[in-house]
Amino acid sequence: MNTLAKAGALRLRKARQGREHDLLDAVLKLVPDAVISVDLAGKIKTFNPAAERIFGRSSASVQGEPLDMLMPERFRAGHHEAMQRFARQGTDARMMGLRRIKGLRADGQEIELEGLISHVSLPQGDRSLVTLHDATTRAQAEMQLQHSRAQLAELTRKLMTQERVLVKRLAQVLHDQLGQTLAAIRMCHETILALQTAQAAPDSQHLHDRMGMLIGQAIAQVRQVLQDLRPPLLEEQGLSVALDNELRNRAQGAPQMDISVTVPHKLELMRWPAEVEYAAFMVVREAVENALRHSGASAIAVELSGNALSLHVTVSDNGVGLPEGVGLGVGHLGILGMQERAQAVGASVSYGRGPEPGTRVAFHWQCAS
Repeated sequence: MNTLAKAGALRLRKARQGREHDLLDAVLKLVPDAVISVDLAGKIKTFNPAAERIFGRSSASVQGEPLDMLMPERFRAGHHEAMQRFARQGTDARMMGLRRIKGLRADGQEIELEGLISHVSLPQGDRSLVTLHDATTRAQAEMQLQHSRAQLAELTRKLMTQERVLVKRLAQVLHDQLGQTLAAIRMCHETILALQTAQAAPDSQHLHDRMGMLIGQAIAQVRQVLQDLRPPLLEEQGLSVALDNELRNRAQGAPQMDISVTVPHKLELMRWPAEVEYAAFMVVREAVENALRHSGASAIAVELSGNALSLHVTVSDNGVGLPEGVGLGVGHLGILGMQERAQAVGASVSYGRGPEPGTRVAFHWQCAS
């Protein structure tokens, strides 16, 4: 190839490189993420417009400066050495840290960034290419969401505490006042009947019989309300005894249903925090009620396991099971209420299909300390 041809080829190559450089420059200006290149010494060589916007610095002001000037001082120790190790490894790309890193704007404001480091080889030398996305808004939204969830959990916990106190007070009023009043009415009525002559008019006798039936019915209703409001034996003898009593009562009301409870011998007298036992009991009660009403099951099994620092209770039935695709968001069959009760005491509730057709609801609590 003669000199003229070589010169022409050189001009074409330079023109092509110029076009490619212009295209790359246009891309760097248009991308919404910060693109920063640094040499092996950790000095900034490229700083695109998005980087200028995110960090509040001009490209000219950072040229030749160390990359760690863009991060808070407490994170700078060892950063240069880590970058050099990465460059020597020759890895094509990797995520920075756990995808989330801290950046520092020119005005001193700290920002949340998500980053990717790439290793590239150029004619002017090897470079590390850092691509950063500003995740500050999303990070703030996530923090606000976590704070809102914490506030909601605390509110639910307070409401559950108030519920327990109110239920206990109401149960005491029903037992000590209304219950005693009804008992006194019954005694007075029976005394009147005993003193009444045998020649009482038939209509009068019918009314007395009717009154006696209504008094008995009222007393039975008060006892049922007491049982529903204040779980029998829960405070005095603990969760396993209370569950056994609850399920026995449920079985009497649904003789067609096989309702069983399994408690390991070592846990029969085990006690957990009062609020945890109450939440677990109410979750089981809700799950059993749901199974009785909606599952079409012939058997319900409750199993309790755990130790002094953990509690696991499952309620399984052999009914029709939950529809496919049912999620927590719909609050299906009271699942949302169970979740709130559990979360208020640091526990969780999961649900799904059991080992056989049917539904399985599980309450899990683990001591945090």
